[in-house]
Amino acid sequence: MITADAFLEALNLPTEHPYIPHDASASASDFDISNAPKEWSITQYFFSWKDPPSTSPIVQHSTSSNDCSADFPIPSWAAKFTGSKVCNSGVDAAPAIAAGPNSTSTNVDFLEEISPCLVALFHMNLILWAPIVILICLRRLLTKPLPSNQSRKTNAHRQDNDEEIDKQTKSSKTSPTSIFKSDPHHHTMNYLPAITKTNRTTHEGKKKSHDTLSFFAFPTNVFSRAESQDEAAMSSPTGGYFTYTVGLFFSAVIFLDPMYVFEFSRQKLVMVHLLIITLGMKRLGSKVALYTALPVSIIAFYMMAHQDLNLPTFSPGLYYDESNYLVSNAVSKWPIDKRTYDDGRGTPWMMTGDTRTGLPFMFYKIPEIDYQRRWIPLPDEKEAVILDIAFPSSNVIRNDKRVYLVLHGINGDSHEGYVADFVDRQVKQGNVVAVMVTRGFGGSPILGDNILHFARTKDVTAAAKALKSAMRKVSDDGGPLLYGVGYSMGAITLSNYVATSGAQCDLDAAVAISGALDTREQVKFFRSASLWQPFITKALKDTLLSSFGDKILNRLSPQQLEESIKAASLVDFDRAFFVPYHDFDDLEDYYSRLGAMGDFVSYDNKCSQGRIANVSIPLLCIHSLDDPVGYVSGVYRDPEKVVHTGDGNTILLFTKRGGHVGWPLGINPSKEAWKWMSDVASSFAEAVDAARKESKIVQSKKH
Repeated sequence: MITADAFLEALNLPTEHPYIPHDASASASDFDISNAPKEWSITQYFFSWKDPPSTSPIVQHSTSSNDCSADFPIPSWAAKFTGSKVCNSGVDAAPAIAAGPNSTSTNVDFLEEISPCLVALFHMNLILWAPIVILICLRRLLTKPLPSNQSRKTNAHRQDNDEEIDKQTKSSKTSPTSIFKSDPHHHTMNYLPAITKTNRTTHEGKKKSHDTLSFFAFPTNVFSRAESQDEAAMSSPTGGYFTYTVGLFFSAVIFLDPMYVFEFSRQKLVMVHLLIITLGMKRLGSKVALYTALPVSIIAFYMMAHQDLNLPTFSPGLYYDESNYLVSNAVSKWPIDKRTYDDGRGTPWMMTGDTRTGLPFMFYKIPEIDYQRRWIPLPDEKEAVILDIAFPSSNVIRNDKRVYLVLHGINGDSHEGYVADFVDRQVKQGNVVAVMVTRGFGGSPILGDNILHFARTKDVTAAAKALKSAMRKVSDDGGPLLYGVGYSMGAITLSNYVATSGAQCDLDAAVAISGALDTREQVKFFRSASLWQPFITKALKDTLLSSFGDKILNRLSPQQLEESIKAASLVDFDRAFFVPYHDFDDLEDYYSRLGAMGDFVSYDNKCSQGRIANVSIPLLCIHSLDDPVGYVSGVYRDPEKVVHTGDGNTILLFTKRGGHVGWPLGINPSKEAWKWMSDVASSFAEAVDAARKESKIVQSKKH
């Protein structure tokens, strides 16, 4: 057993940034990491203003150098390009961009910058609301409206029936018993069917409640009222035609969308489109319905014929190399229930990968985590990386428990929702979790010009080495095993670290969730680029440009900076910003260094397989086939061959549904939050733990 204090002492990391003077440095509590943009909070991405007080002050237009009376707030990083004054403690923003000898400003229209987000927001709402709109249109088309020529005849017939009912009502007032004289028991049962028939003919409940006749007809009117309103709307030519047109459009939208096609099959979605056309012909007449449907259907079917859906061609399931003893033994000890998702436990009303990705981040409650912050020095660069560590409430680390090194996603930090969920569950089980915050995120400073890029693995190397060294110091048998867990971009970095470090890897096993092994394929995923990446890119631009604008000005030309600001997707931003800033040859060069399979050529031999062949520990990669962000189908065309690269230490787990770092559970997913993701990672670590211990016992018996 190891105490938390003993572990921290063995870790021997500073509590403050080691390269900032003590009187000027900020303690861990001074960094307001809760204000950092969250990975999938679209509202925060789109409305990224920061109200004072905040980590990034507001920049406001002013009529004079000393006047901070605002017109409206703009992002703080905009001051670096407009020369505006920061209205927070009188601190001036960085000067305007120097464009050659004349030092002019780079002007980027704000609407032009956010237009990709506006388009993506419209597109996303169109897709998410499509099923509901279609159901409403089908319901209204399945009511009983009539073509216009029949409606006129019916209206005339309704007027005659109204006059007849008025006469019966007047006669009932003078001789109430005459209505019931055919009924010897003076009962209403003989009368009600006649009134019901009349109400069905007129579809109106206009009789006065004071009349005896209307009193007995009241129950019939109540049940027909809702139907009457719908039919009245549909009886009008405008209402029926509008419903039909909207249904046509949205049914075409869903059978052209890859997520819906993957979920329901294109044949079923086309049948819905044809059903709406058939109902329209019956309700509006063949000529009107066909003339309306013809242009919509021709365009939709033409797009369908020329569309590349990029759907997975392989089946969901677990892929691993059975010839690898440690891997196969760990899989045998890994409970099937813990790695299964497609057995109905998911959230049924979340229909596609889009909803399974976005909605959980809006509903889930993020637990509060008590971290102890340490800084990992990087002496060669005079930089430091944040390591937030959470211990069990007992402050005791048992040897039969585990230590986790967690890497968050893009734009995240140690308080990211799914990270906090994993940390909270693990510390309650007696495990230790250390979250490495990506350089520059979570309010962490960067002193030099070498700001973050996601192909860098040296920060992970330093964090893993520090944790492993501390455990060896406090325990004779090496202490608990060290496992890595990465999410999204953190999963990409973690996999790349495992592949790059090879036999020198300090982790005992790793789990990469929703992070592709080969990011070179991401450039082909156009749906992600147009629908999801604009929001992610905007948050990343806001974070980098607001925090490191002065450093960026030193390396990028005005043209490069303008292209970076206008970048609509992550691929565009990587090409416009990271490639020139860090002197990569081109986007291909950056992506080849970013992914664990970035240098993969073929499966022929280890040399042509690239870095992935160097993986020396069990590396589990978890993906959902309906991931709307990562290009799963393009990366893993042949999973069986991927898991047999190198010594067969790579394991692939695919679920059919789940989204991107989603996998919601139950009717009310907020109850379980990210439980499935957290459990699948921790249960795999437990299985590897058991397999390694068994392997040690076998080896000791042999000796």
